[in-house]
Formats: sequence, C-alpha cells, structure tokens
Amino acid sequence: MYKIILVEDEPAAAEHIRDILRIYCPQFELAAAGDNGKTGLELARQYHPDILLTDIRMPVMDGLELIRTLHEELPDIKTIILSGYQDFEYARTALRHGTVDYLLKPISPATLRASLDRVVPLIENEQRQNRLSLLRQLLGEDAPPPDKLNAYFPAPLYTAALMRINGLPSRFSPLIGGIMDRAGEDWFTLTGRDEMEYLHIATGELPNDHFTDVFKHQEIPGYTTTLIWGQPFPLTELPMVVRSLYKALDQGLIIGMTQLIVAHLTNQRLIPKSPPADWEFKDSLRLFLRENKPDRIKKLLEDLLNQYRREEQSQLALEQVVRSFLGDIKYELKSPVSPEEIELMINDAFAYATCYGDLSASLMDVLDKILPNQTIAKVDTPEFFTLIKKYLSAHLAESLSLQSLSGHFGISQTYISRLFRKYTGQSFINYLTIIRIEKAKEYMTDRELLIRDIAALVGYSDQFYFSRVFRTITGRSPSEWVGE
Repeated sequence: MYKIILVEDEPAAAEHIRDILRIYCPQFELAAAGDNGKTGLELARQYHPDILLTDIRMPVMDGLELIRTLHEELPDIKTIILSGYQDFEYARTALRHGTVDYLLKPISPATLRASLDRVVPLIENEQRQNRLSLLRQLLGEDAPPPDKLNAYFPAPLYTAALMRINGLPSRFSPLIGGIMDRAGEDWFTLTGRDEMEYLHIATGELPNDHFTDVFKHQEIPGYTTTLIWGQPFPLTELPMVVRSLYKALDQGLIIGMTQLIVAHLTNQRLIPKSPPADWEFKDSLRLFLRENKPDRIKKLLEDLLNQYRREEQSQLALEQVVRSFLGDIKYELKSPVSPEEIELMINDAFAYATCYGDLSASLMDVLDKILPNQTIAKVDTPEFFTLIKKYLSAHLAESLSLQSLSGHFGISQTYISRLFRKYTGQSFINYLTIIRIEKAKEYMTDRELLIRDIAALVGYSDQFYFSRVFRTITGRSPSEWVGE
C-alpha cells in the first residue's frame, strides 16, 4: 500500500477524490486530508506519505508554497497537482519544485489512476536506492540516522543468509554491491563481493524456495555454500552478523561440496591449521626441480590436492599449502613471473573451480607459467582473446560459461578468467552480462519483439530474471526502456 495525503479546500472536490481512491485505486491508502497548504505540510511531516495530492489556490498557504517547502524538507514525497487552472506558469513552477504530474479538474478516475501508476516506479526505484545507501552506511564506517533507518526498515527483527557460488572471492572485493531483487517488504537480496555471491536480508524466516530461485537462472556450473544466521536480530546488528557470516564462510567452504550451514556466534571457530608438509615432501620437490622433472612436480601437487579432498579440508587451509608449494618453486627457480601475477592466478583458480578436477587443471596452468620451457603463453595474445570475444557475441542465445569456453578453446577456466581480467579489466560473468544487455537494447528497437523473445535471444530462459538483471545494469526495467 502507498500512503497518500490529500490537500483540497473544496469539500465536493475532496470527496470526489476520496471516492476515486477508495473505488478505483485499492493499491493506495488515503492516510489523511487537509484543506490548506499549512495543514497539508503538518500532515506530511506527521505521516510522511509516499504521495501528496494538492490543489494550488488555497487559503493560509497555497499549493505552490507547499510543494516548494516539501521539495526542500521532504524530497522523497512525490507531489501531484490537482488544479482547475490551465496556467503554464503554475505548471512550470510546480515542475521546477519536483512535482511529477499536473492534472486538470474535473479529475476522472482513469486520469488519476494512470497518474498514480506512473508514480509507483519512481517511488520503488527511490526506495531501492535509499535502502541500498542506508545499508552501505550501516556496513561502512558512518552509521545512518536511526529515524531514517527505522523508516525504511520498520521491522523489529530480521534474519540473514549468505550464499556463495563456487570458491571464495578476491580478498580485496568490496563488502556489498547493489540490490539485485526485492519482493514486497519481507525480504530483498544484495549482490555480495562479486557476481557469485548474494546477501539476503528478510523479516521472519527466509523462504527456502527463494534460494532455489536465485541460483536456478545463473547457468553457472558448480557448487554452493549457504550460511543462514541462526537467530533474528535488530538491523543495527547487521554489521556484526555479516562479519560473522563471512568468517563462517571462510572457515566452512570446501571445494566442490554443496553445503547449508547454520551460523551463530557460539559456533565461530578458528580455521583448522593445515598439516605441514614433511621434509620428505620438501626434499622430493627440490630434487625434481634440480633434475627439471615438471611431470613429477605436477604429480606431487596432484597428490597434495587428493589428500586435502579426502580430508574435506577448507579452501583456506588448502590455499595455504598451495601457496607454500608454488612459493618454494618460484624461490628455487628464481622465476621471472611476478608474485602479483601468481597470486591473481591462484585466486582465480580457487574462485572459479567447480570441483577438484577444475582446481587441479587450473593450478597446473600456474605451474606451466612458473616452470621453464612451457608454451602456454602462446594463447596470451590480443588476437587470441579477440577470437574468444567473437565466439561469445555469436553465441549469446546459448548457455555460456567458463566451462563451455574452456572446452571449446582447450584451455583452463582459470586461464580464460585471467585473460578477461587482463584485456577487459572485469570478470567473465560481468563482461558476458554487459554484452548480453547491450545486445538486448539493440533488439528493443524492434517494436514487434516481445520482452520474453528478447530475453531468449540474449541467453536468458526466464523473462523475469532477465528483467531483474536488466534493471541492475541500466537502472530501468525492460518495459520502461522500450517505452521511451
């Protein structure tokens, strides 16, 4: 329901508007009414409505002074002028102070309903942006004003969940991205540190089918780790809850294993220490390096991965020993590959691996980069990457993933991921999403195509998921874009 304040000094006109709202506009609630601008301003301060309907010529304070004051004091309130005067100066002044519509009396039900319906997307988009801004403040260093936080998040208690597709992201990712989806006032979803992660905040219980809905359209192969906070909390505790969920994710994520974990403060624990490599292992690695036996070195790494897979060790524990393994090789060989490049390749290997087999293949690419006399660098050229981009553009309607590209071009997912970051400055998923939405914009110039047809042409089997992604990228829904 959207709250409305009506300001009208003519009793008959006010009663007419009341009847229209009651009979034809069930989505809108008339919270209060006044007969002059001063009363209207006091009611707006008291009720903080979504929409204010006002006449212009009224005693005490006229409608133009009212909307001018509201624009400065309560800019979130949308104002609609209801006037019996077709005066251009009135209209221009009203629009200059943020009025969204100017309707001439007598007001018909169809006219008022159409005007209110046009305002709803403006309200929803502004609320979405205000909520995101408040959450960023709450999760950052500056606490938002309590009254504003309560206005946009009125529930006394919330629940939260963190969902991760595949491995952990880069350690330098931001905490949250933008709002991905929202349903009513009960729950909404934020993108996390990258496009493979979602933070859910809800009043009451988080619906299980919501988790399924989020992932079923991603068309990203792999595994998921879902962490649900075990008890409701006031929203002011969200920073603590999010930090605890991320800590639990770090501790609990296991490569290739889909998990549902209930997290709370009492089950926070230290990350298990990885067993140190014994001297025999170290000696074997040094021997194979001196004798230039890359196959034996790869076998050592494969054995290490198999050990951690059997023990179901966490990703972070495995990363520690892999970094130590590769660091020893770089030190012994004095490899010219920079530590930053190796670190980026390791990050991508763990983040995009859908199972231990993917991880193994990607880490072998890292070894090929470090070890001498390898030929993998031949694909690291602008010309080769242009072939990848052309392939994507020609197959947008198909199910595309790092896995499918890896199979088509014969190189690992991690190496392809590194090429995207090197030549585009963004991840594969971000790049693919953007070119799909740009292509969708081109299709939208054809007025005969339906939104569902356009979605299918750019690779989205679900029209509603396509619409959410389109809004995330452009700030508008497909129907709003087409209607321009």
